[in-house]
Amino acid sequence: MQRSWEIETSQRILLECGCGERLVLLGREDDWYAEGRSTFECECGEELTLADRVEQGLSVAELLRGPAFLDGR
Repeated sequence: MQRSWEIETSQRILLECGCGERLVLLGREDDWYAEGRSTFECECGEELTLADRVEQGLSVAELLRGPAFLDGR
């Protein structure tokens, strides 16, 4: 059996924390507001909002960078 790691989404939102960690939200901004979600928590504990969005167009390798990925976790 072959597994697929592809997910179709209508949009991708990328938030970046001051600590350098990035959070990828799948879906449209309106969908997150409709779900009542306007804040998100970084692993460092900092609260992120949709105002913390960074420009998209980053590659998968750039999105996966960071200590947790490099350590193989």
